[in-house]
Amino acid sequence: MTSLLPAVITGATGAIGTQISLRLARRGYPLWLACRSEQKAQSVIHSCLEAGAPEVRFLPLDLADEASVRAAAETLRNAGSQLSGLINNAGIMQRYWQTDAKGRELTMLVNYWHTRLFTELLLSLIADGGAVVSTTSLTRFWPCKDCENLYVDERHFSQLGTYGRSKKVLTCWMSQLAASPEGQRLRINCADPGIVSTGMITMHRWYDPLADLLFRPLIRSPRLGSDPALRAWSAPTSGSTYCRHLTHTL
Repeated sequence: MTSLLPAVITGATGAIGTQISLRLARRGYPLWLACRSEQKAQSVIHSCLEAGAPEVRFLPLDLADEASVRAAAETLRNAGSQLSGLINNAGIMQRYWQTDAKGRELTMLVNYWHTRLFTELLLSLIADGGAVVSTTSLTRFWPCKDCENLYVDERHFSQLGTYGRSKKVLTCWMSQLAASPEGQRLRINCADPGIVSTGMITMHRWYDPLADLLFRPLIRSPRLGSDPALRAWSAPTSGSTYCRHLTHTL
């Protein structure tokens, strides 16, 4: 049997990221778990090795820090192996307005700017026919003024609206990437997990306990939430958004 090339998963210690990692491990992929905490990664590494991954390595990556993004890409370049693909699963939803040293709002920075940068730095490492999958969200349809603007000022910031904007512009960029020459060489698609029971849906508001009681039992588990990413990973062509059962053109 031909050995598979390594797959990179960002946000691999999150609820959905862990499930994606385990499912790729069961398919026999070597894995790079790209996330902030090595301590949290250890249990996922152990589980993935038990699930059948021939090798699992921790890749330090903080998508809020450009230096960390570039260092992670350099680590992969120095590893000397091509990649089977990249799954951009990591994301944040800031409760309050916060910027980096360059004045970029953090939700947009992590979910779009640095996810895009990390992807662009890795494209040349991905073998022909490999996959690039980015997680989008239903919130990309959230109505907001000037929603395709890449820069969010404090006056127009909102927790859910800015998160939705970040996913909208990420999806638009993935569509452009899929239509580029790289989209002919690689398989470039998005995954929409739907509403999943993870920490992401905690809004840090007074109604969170009520939502946990009444809403969480009715939404998807992280295992089901990982289905779209695996569908997108296995897709034969570029240019689609994969939901759990449905498929839409990017």
